[in-house]
Amino acid sequence: MKKSAWLAGAALVLSSSLLLAGCSGGSTPSGGSSGASGEVNISAPLSGQLGDQSFMDSANDGLQRAAADLGVKVAVIEAGADDAPAWERNLTEASASGSNQLIVTGGTVMASTLEKVAKQFPDQKYLIFDSPSVGPNVTGISYAQNEGAFLVGALAAAISTNPTDFPRSKGSNRIGLVGGLDIPVIRDFAVGYEQGAKAVSPNITVDIRFVGDFESAQGAYDITTAMYNDGADVVYQVAGAAGLGVLQAGADAGRYAIGTDSNQNGIHPESTPASAIKSVGNTVYTGIQQYLDGTLELGTTTSGNIANDGVGIAFNDDLVPAKYQDQIDALKKQVIDGQIKVDTAL
Repeated sequence: MKKSAWLAGAALVLSSSLLLAGCSGGSTPSGGSSGASGEVNISAPLSGQLGDQSFMDSANDGLQRAAADLGVKVAVIEAGADDAPAWERNLTEASASGSNQLIVTGGTVMASTLEKVAKQFPDQKYLIFDSPSVGPNVTGISYAQNEGAFLVGALAAAISTNPTDFPRSKGSNRIGLVGGLDIPVIRDFAVGYEQGAKAVSPNITVDIRFVGDFESAQGAYDITTAMYNDGADVVYQVAGAAGLGVLQAGADAGRYAIGTDSNQNGIHPESTPASAIKSVGNTVYTGIQQYLDGTLELGTTTSGNIANDGVGIAFNDDLVPAKYQDQIDALKKQVIDGQIKVDTAL
């Protein structure tokens, strides 16, 4: 049986080529190592709080590994996921202090705030994950989340149509997705998820609903429970910290729920067959490493996709038999080879 630890190779750190292959804007070397003497200070004002065991925690993992391995000093600044004034205030204060050689932030919702602040501090260097570059002094890292969602959508359809091999499935040919906010990046997950599902079962029903924020685990729990009551066998969460409610609902309802961004299979291992992965922590770590080397390309955007292990799938081997992992891996190869083009909402 295959091991979900296929990601371990990627987890060493995404290859340097990922962050060097800038795809937008003119590139300017960061000059990080020559511009700082002694300890390098990095501030990370986030558009959310830690503890989601997903997106923000993955970014923080990369930051903390950089602190441990690379000798930088990292200050993480949390804020509410719906508190845009705090995002701007924290970014502005970090930029105005003059003590941070690099500022790391992230999330598509943070992009417009960073664009505004970065213009005010043209000499400050920024790294934003999950967003394109928004200025000549900003390196952006984007992810093909639609491709990762495609893989778990295919698995969800396989689960819903094979109840003999997946005993929590009722064989309803119906699955769901719970998103945080109805915004383009979440729609991108949904488009890929539905396409992947229909690659396995063309007539499958895909129920898509939104919590209205990225924080309300209870709201996500209630929506997911309603989806199960309506017949869904599997629900995929793309709701940040609120998504923990989706995973809990899967466990309580005796159905299946799929994690996102980080490997969430261990939270409820009896009901989480897989997680879609964004290698946020690895790309953040690599970006900091390249800043220190003076090779971080400012004013550019790089992309993590299936082909370079920027996104992928982590299977729960105890729940997903090898033949289904082989089926999903075959679809993955078709995406890499260009035989399948995953649709996008962006």
